[in-house]
Amino acid sequence: MARIAELEAMQAELKALKQTVKNQVRMKVSAKGGISIYGLQRMPVTLYAGQWERIIDMCKSGEFGTFISDNEAILTRKEAKTEAAPVVAKSVKTVKAKKVKTSDGPTAADLAAIEAISARADRIPASDLFGDD
Repeated sequence: MARIAELEAMQAELKALKQTVKNQVRMKVSAKGGISIYGLQRMPVTLYAGQWERIIDMCKSGEFGTFISDNEAILTRKEAKTEAAPVVAKSVKTVKAKKVKTSDGPTAADLAAIEAISARADRIPASDLFGDD
């Protein structure tokens, strides 16, 4: 029982650590040598150093801030997620969805029909097919 309590405490601590890391903006050098920024969105934003330097220059010159000010009315802001209370779902009887068969090509039955037609065409003399009288 003590081991279970210890594991649960470790899981809670790990979850808390992951949550703090998830909300922090952090940087990492990517495998291809780019700079990846994590924590802004679901996927990292990765640019090469020269590209980041151009963006930094735009920020320093005020061009970036001016652009944001000029377009404030049409820009959308994504605010940080707030912790929502967990939703307790009522047990609902699940209904299996019917599988819809999608095919990108002929089925086995189609191929068999094509082979049968091809076999019949092989037995017809060429003169009958092309009208060489």
